[in-house]
Amino acid sequence: MAARFALAIAAVLFCLGPAVGAEQTPTPTAQTEQAASPAQPELTPEEKRDADIGKSAAEELEKEFKVAADSPELPRITAIVEAIRPVTQKPGQTYQIKVLEDKALNALSLPGGYLYFTQGLIRAVESDDELAAVAAHEMAHICLSHSRRLMSRDERYQMILGSVLLASILSNSEALNPGAVASVGSLVAQDALNHYGREAEQEADHQAVLYLTASKKYNPVAMLTVVEGLARIENSEGNPELGIQKTHPYGKERVEAVSRELEGLGIPLERRRVTHSLVADASAVNNNDSEIGELRLNGRVVFQPAVALDGASPVARAQQSADLLNKLLLANLQLLEVTTADDGDAVDLVARGQVFATITPEDAAFHQNEVEALAEKAMATIRLGFSEERVRRAY
Repeated sequence: MAARFALAIAAVLFCLGPAVGAEQTPTPTAQTEQAASPAQPELTPEEKRDADIGKSAAEELEKEFKVAADSPELPRITAIVEAIRPVTQKPGQTYQIKVLEDKALNALSLPGGYLYFTQGLIRAVESDDELAAVAAHEMAHICLSHSRRLMSRDERYQMILGSVLLASILSNSEALNPGAVASVGSLVAQDALNHYGREAEQEADHQAVLYLTASKKYNPVAMLTVVEGLARIENSEGNPELGIQKTHPYGKERVEAVSRELEGLGIPLERRRVTHSLVADASAVNNNDSEIGELRLNGRVVFQPAVALDGASPVARAQQSADLLNKLLLANLQLLEVTTADDGDAVDLVARGQVFATITPEDAAFHQNEVEALAEKAMATIRLGFSEERVRRAY
């Protein structure tokens, strides 16, 4: 197979909402607890055929890509898939999940419930929510039978298989020899690597947003951060990991579509809930044999409260600052909304009109510095954090 994977945080992904004229699929609804672990019914003829074709395609795929044996990530991915499965169109579908030893950022699906995730993708996602977005998209391809739909429309199948054999495959005829299954399996593996076409990708994105929403466990905003990552990588120059995605340069279109979908569902676009790209934290530190507080942003020190203020210890002050700052960051706080304000001899650090830290003369004396210098150092650290986030998450 000539095509190699790659996505950008999941390049197999995402383009939301069925295109005009696309087939409409039922909106998934939450299932009962019994449906989450259904007794396995006898497979339908279509499901049997898909299982045969998927097995053949998987064998072809695994000739080119090495499956990681006993990947420690399998339980994590399996738990995600099982949480999403009950709210799909096929809650009884079983999945075979494998991790591929590949640095590219990708995932793909094959008929019959085969799901593949590269090690590069697993390392790239920033939360279970983002990994769930990738999984939901791939599960949608399977639940909506996108491979079968492409088979019926793509002239390659008729040219290679012939109209009679193709009709037998699509009609789930029992009289199909193993050689024919192997032939179609090879084509399906290629389709999975190249994706199932623009319309199918859009439809899978649309359904994946609904799956995540219905799961009530994973944040559908992760779909947006995933496609923003795709757009960012598409726009990068000379990236050796782009692979097949260089032929699908419509990440910006996907971002816009996913944004519209989420807004239409009334879901706030709070990206940091799924990317954790800017996080404040606090702790106690020892300085000159004194316990003081420390407020950090992405691990860098913003300010170290050194004295009690308004009944709060230095450590409590730092924790209160981190709590308020995180609340504002999750609500999409922007750098322009962060400033300083004089408060008598003290200086307040203000975010969106709320004081999240106060640097007092007593703090400055402890650190043998000036209040204004400590405030400027704090702002420089905050600016650096926002700048790094913009570079890393920009598209």
